[in-house]
Amino acid sequence: MPLTPEEEKRLREKIRKELEERESRIRESKEQEEKIRQQQLEERIRQKIKEEEEERFYQERGYVKYINHRGEVEWITPEEAKKRSGRRRSRKTSSRQRKRTQRRIFQIVLNLVLVFAAGMIFMFLLRYNPIKKPKVYGAIQVITNVPGAQIFLNGAEKNLFTPDTIPHLATGKNYFISVYKDGYSCWPPMQQVTVERNRVVTVNFELKHSAYFATLELQSNVTDYQLFVDGVPFQHDGNQIQIPSGYHVIAAVKSGYLASPAFHRVLLERDEHQVISFNFKPVKDLGYIRVTNNRSTSYVYLNNRLTGIKANKGFIPVEPGIYEVRVRENGFQPLPEVEILTINPNERRTLSFHMTPVSAVDTLQILSNPPGASISIDGYWQPLVTPAPEILLSRGDHFINLMVGETIYRETDLLVDASHFEKKRLEIDF
Repeated sequence: MPLTPEEEKRLREKIRKELEERESRIRESKEQEEKIRQQQLEERIRQKIKEEEEERFYQERGYVKYINHRGEVEWITPEEAKKRSGRRRSRKTSSRQRKRTQRRIFQIVLNLVLVFAAGMIFMFLLRYNPIKKPKVYGAIQVITNVPGAQIFLNGAEKNLFTPDTIPHLATGKNYFISVYKDGYSCWPPMQQVTVERNRVVTVNFELKHSAYFATLELQSNVTDYQLFVDGVPFQHDGNQIQIPSGYHVIAAVKSGYLASPAFHRVLLERDEHQVISFNFKPVKDLGYIRVTNNRSTSYVYLNNRLTGIKANKGFIPVEPGIYEVRVRENGFQPLPEVEILTINPNERRTLSFHMTPVSAVDTLQILSNPPGASISIDGYWQPLVTPAPEILLSRGDHFINLMVGETIYRETDLLVDASHFEKKRLEIDF
């Protein structure tokens, strides 16, 4: 039965009211986050002023800073400081002095023995070890019929993606080459290659999709841009690509341009045809940021915003300004946690991070209204939906977002540290 004009009016008013309430909640959340950040900054400034004034006050009156045995700071007179230092020295017993002297003698003797042994070994090697000839190198080029496969050398990740070349390989040795791409099976699974002097050996693999696929149509006002699928460069000819069904992050980069939006989060069903668009705006005096990392599977975040690009994938164009740069991947501890840098016009900057594997040390329960939302942690979609009773997280903060169908919770991911949640529960209302 069709809606009456009165029913349609009430329905439209209800929907508009819900949208206004949602917009109000989002605005209040952003205002609260900015307020907390400002309070924390003001508190750090107050503490710094307090310490400076305290130090100036006591120094003007002739006091000196003294660290007591509990590690606390005291301001005392120079005479009292000298007296306390003397009292500490007097507490050292003669027994400790004898032990310290014995340790020093033992250390000197041990050092002499080690130096003598090292000298003997050096003389032996100098006499009997023949002079090594300069090393010569070769290279291996790895090609797949579907580009973007990760390259492994002797079972170790090389942070390279096909088509690419592994340089500076010692000649006369056998190497085992394999590739991996999500949603594909590879034939042959592995190839053994012998590298020749000053030669590039080419290895070809055939990838066959082992998952259901969908078609993504790309619309753009420019050509010759670099496409990224799930943070990895993706070679494309024309305006259509086929990728496995599921959630994906699609980004695009072109030197001298800023893309709007910077990336798309898409959900592709089996055999679905979906259209996305990028509008490239030419901008003069852009800056560029490149992030290197020992793991090429970690996403890069600028000012708490996902870039859609992973580490080791080249320069990211940005407008001049100040940026907080983070690299995150659950299960790994980044060093440093964050880098703050200023980008000037036409400047290119490179930052280096190092990820250390750590075990899961905390859990977080994630709930949403409505339930059934997909969960993204550090840019990766998890194989579960809300309510998620126990998600394992490594130490430190992580970027979390939710998606129901094609509706994302918020444009910028939430920066969350599970250790700050007393009840270990995160509730999100769409």
